[in-house]
Amino acid sequence: MTLGEDYQQPVPGRMYTIIPETPEHVERIRPFIDTHVHLMETALYSWFNDSKAPTFEGPWDPLFKAGDYLADNLLDETTGSNINLVGAVHVQANADDPVAEITSVEKQSEQTGLPVVTVGGGDLSSPDFAATLEQELDHPSLRGIRQNLNMHPHPLYHYVSHSYMDDPSWLNGLALLERHGLSFDMQLYPTQFARAAEIIDAHPNTLFIINHAGMWADRDLAGFQLWKNGLTELGKRDNAVIKISGQPSMDHYWTIESLKPGIYTTIDAFGINKTMFASNFPVDKLHCSYVDLIHAYARCVETLTEDEQNAMFVSNARKYYRF
Repeated sequence: MTLGEDYQQPVPGRMYTIIPETPEHVERIRPFIDTHVHLMETALYSWFNDSKAPTFEGPWDPLFKAGDYLADNLLDETTGSNINLVGAVHVQANADDPVAEITSVEKQSEQTGLPVVTVGGGDLSSPDFAATLEQELDHPSLRGIRQNLNMHPHPLYHYVSHSYMDDPSWLNGLALLERHGLSFDMQLYPTQFARAAEIIDAHPNTLFIINHAGMWADRDLAGFQLWKNGLTELGKRDNAVIKISGQPSMDHYWTIESLKPGIYTTIDAFGINKTMFASNFPVDKLHCSYVDLIHAYARCVETLTEDEQNAMFVSNARKYYRF
């Protein structure tokens, strides 16, 4: 079973803009590497059940009901559309066994023919991390590691209760990535940007990939200024790039117009050549269809040159995730 339109809370006029899309733009084939998906064989995730506490993403009941979300489900999202999905990046989703998670994703890639690279999991502060990492390195799809860092005063936004970036054991684990040429997917909130900049500066030979456009969670003016100013600082780092994703999770009734400030601010901070698009599916499937989301991204950047659009949809992903 997969999620249907009845679960997506469609908003009338979501894709509406004053200047309509041209027929040529509608019909043009759009190659796309999705740089942030979770291809979950759900038996690998003990947290994946209806006892999961509600978060800012909204109730997960439709996701629990749908069950597994695999590579063939992702490919099905584009059926009948002009989106040509030419690759994907599976980002770890806190599997009980991060090695088994990568094994599952590599099998899905082989079965479907969809090129998929992986961002593995693990607790960098654990004394067992080095051993886990060695096992993950046996998998040719591995490109980097992610561990959620998000801490927020409001329980809806809180991911972890430990300040990993201030933990010497975690920093030791992070240092292992450089030895193996691995990147680190960095998911955190704007209140953590200042410390993140120090971490990024201290590891100049490690590529840091900021998740979900820096997660602009506090949507008031002070929150916007904190996010924008912090993003501008992070964007100055040569070893930091960013993914525009996760926007519907924080803007459940989004429209093309409501996405534009976040997208344009992110591009302005990091530059086109350090910015990538991603879906965050199936999580953002709670609030939109895949085709609508990718079309919305395309509408937001349609006045850029062909090379600039290709950079954000394909070539930057090839470079930073080493397809």
